[in-house]
Amino acid sequence: MSPMPKFRATAQLLRLPNLFTAVADPLAGWFIAGQAGPLWPALGASACLYASGIVFNDCFDYAADCRDRPERPLPRGELSRSFAWTLAAVLMLGGLALAPNLKALALAGLILLYNGVRKWPWVLGLCRAFNMTLGMNVIVQWPPMVLGAYVIVLSFIARHEEAQPKLRPVVKWLLLGIIVLDAALVAATGNWQAAAIVLSLLVPAALLGRILAMT
Repeated sequence: MSPMPKFRATAQLLRLPNLFTAVADPLAGWFIAGQAGPLWPALGASACLYASGIVFNDCFDYAADCRDRPERPLPRGELSRSFAWTLAAVLMLGGLALAPNLKALALAGLILLYNGVRKWPWVLGLCRAFNMTLGMNVIVQWPPMVLGAYVIVLSFIARHEEAQPKLRPVVKWLLLGIIVLDAALVAATGNWQAAAIVLSLLVPAALLGRILAMT
């Protein structure tokens, strides 16, 4: 495969638009918790751990995707499964190296639990909650809980995506809605400028979402 198609297939495997929804969580958490502690390692760790979860998902679900989602890069044979497994492992290790703390370790464990054991919606909700705490030096409990609850509802809706393809646009907009929710949680603290910064991530996510699938 030539470099450009392989690059596009890799971007699709990573669900590139979704990475903006991932980094919105710790960015919002950083603002909510008072902008203390290093920000960039938290954002990098969030992006790497989220991307690893997405790739692990396609690795573990390869047989099901061949039946239900044949348009994805692995069933189409655009990327090898060995490449995907290696990429997922490297991304997870990279995320843990950027944020060597118990929150990142717990998030990595939840990612493996969700993908490798059983796709419980509450586990996905906890993943998002812990993702937000990556940006917090002091945990403010209610925003991660609100985010986690939102993602649990999203997960229940997404479960019916294969049987009801009409739900895919709904799931896409709910995914983008994570950024809006993050911004709203920041705005609830009275920091409107910070909320606008978080909300600005919606622009690249939505634009990339027009050319790359988010689910």
